[in-house]
Amino acid sequence: MTPSAPKNRILIAVAALVRSGQAVPGGSGPEVLIALRHPKAIRGGVWELPGGKASAGESASEAAARELLEETGVDVDPATGRELGTVEQDDPTLPAERWLRLTLVAFEAPPGAVPQPLAAVECRWERITALDRYEWPAANRTLNAILADAFR
Repeated sequence: MTPSAPKNRILIAVAALVRSGQAVPGGSGPEVLIALRHPKAIRGGVWELPGGKASAGESASEAAARELLEETGVDVDPATGRELGTVEQDDPTLPAERWLRLTLVAFEAPPGAVPQPLAAVECRWERITALDRYEWPAANRTLNAILADAFR
């Protein structure tokens, strides 16, 4: 018998820190900050957008801004966040984090922002149109499609 999904999933806020595209080989366009998870972390060794669990009473925008600061050192105003969409994930291979609800929140990168990989192996700017070149957890692939639609 398969257990049914709980009424309250783990709420994850995902930050899409976006900046205007810089002149890069192969084109230009909006860029987003991506991070490479530590190999031993849950879903380790793949790329992700910064984010994490929302605390009780915390909005998705507040949680995404907090996680962005904790993971990259970039400080944004939660009031400037724009919710782009939500993805639900059921992953039976990870019982502790099986049922997730991920909310994608976009922020404009502050001028001169220099993100640091405080909770990742590496972080970098990548064109939104090039995100499919990286390996992502399943739910993040859907979030990336939402992000691409929002910044066409």
